[in-house]
Amino acid sequence: MLKQKTKQVAVFVVDAEGKPLLPTTPRRARRLLDGKKAKVVCIMPFAIKLARAVDNPVGSFTVGIDDGAKKVGVAIVNEHTKEAVFQGEIELRQDVSRKIKQRSMYRRSRRSRKLRHRARRFNNRKQTTPFPSIRQRKDSIVRWIIDMQKRLNLTRAIIEEGQFDISSMAVGRKLKGKEFQQSDYEGRNWRAKVLWRDKYTCQHCKAKDNLQAHHIRQRKDGGSNRVNNGLTLCEECHADLHKGLWKATIKPKFFQYPMWLMQGKYYLRKQLKALGLSVEGACGWMTASWRKQIELDKSHSNDAITMVCRDYLPSVHSLNWTVKPRRSKVWEGNPTKTCTEKKGFKHFDIVKASHRTKGVVIGSVRSLKAKAITLRTKWDDNFPVSYLKTKLIQRPNGLIYLSG
Repeated sequence: MLKQKTKQVAVFVVDAEGKPLLPTTPRRARRLLDGKKAKVVCIMPFAIKLARAVDNPVGSFTVGIDDGAKKVGVAIVNEHTKEAVFQGEIELRQDVSRKIKQRSMYRRSRRSRKLRHRARRFNNRKQTTPFPSIRQRKDSIVRWIIDMQKRLNLTRAIIEEGQFDISSMAVGRKLKGKEFQQSDYEGRNWRAKVLWRDKYTCQHCKAKDNLQAHHIRQRKDGGSNRVNNGLTLCEECHADLHKGLWKATIKPKFFQYPMWLMQGKYYLRKQLKALGLSVEGACGWMTASWRKQIELDKSHSNDAITMVCRDYLPSVHSLNWTVKPRRSKVWEGNPTKTCTEKKGFKHFDIVKASHRTKGVVIGSVRSLKAKAITLRTKWDDNFPVSYLKTKLIQRPNGLIYLSG
């Protein structure tokens, strides 16, 4: 496999009216800036704005989206010149489902208190589709597309479609009067089926008394009540396992991430079509075959490039970016959000600092402490630097771009 090499990084260009143009080279961008014919509008990724308007801008680009549960690989390719002008990964939030459950717990607790009467409000709530934990993942992709449309003329999008067989998750259930195939295990409930499968024997010490069923992947971590997620243990071994005295080596199948990938595709397609893009799909096995054909390493961003190029190896004119959707809400009690601005710096600002051992450090502001700023960098998520040796580069609006 070949490791994709980066050539001259492309500089994004817009005209005086904000219309996106074809990217240019760093040398030409430097000449335009020195001649006062353009000005810098964005540092990460670097973009300039011309002092004149262009009547008939040319160029169209295709975006590849390797949708994932934790990270989304993205790439923008000029199919006419066979150049990839942007590649990277979008890091998705993983805490939305937990926070929704926490909010539901607070509301339930509040309703049960003996307070003054208040008219009920739950009847006017409408169920959103897809669910918030799924929708926020797709909205992160849409936010990035909207941001890149300010720099490039995006006309086409290719989304990787995940195909997984999770029908066995519904074994033994009923849907609209139709019953699914019968389970292969005997028993009235999950515990009985696990014990029957393991022949009523502890799988650690081989005891046959005081048996219990253990969830290999805990329910709080997304584990299910599937039989392969259960393990028969005696009472003593079960207690020792939870105390950390020994570890279970069996790893069950985890269906939560595949379900996240399969859900929300219609919503994503609808949002991209509303932005004026023509949307196409590609299966995961097709992407793997194309990637092996052009001899690229396995990564989210390379998969996104492969979905667009398919039968040729493009020249890459971009750094490997990491995109983090910024959380705009500031909530009380967060230790990193005790102040919104300090000494001219704000949270999520892109800054450049000099460090005695690391040299020049570029990162995003994580917290504003009394004597130091802590930055998110590619090697540390909480790296401290001095206020006096820090300089503001860019104040992002919605999305944070970090170069890998």
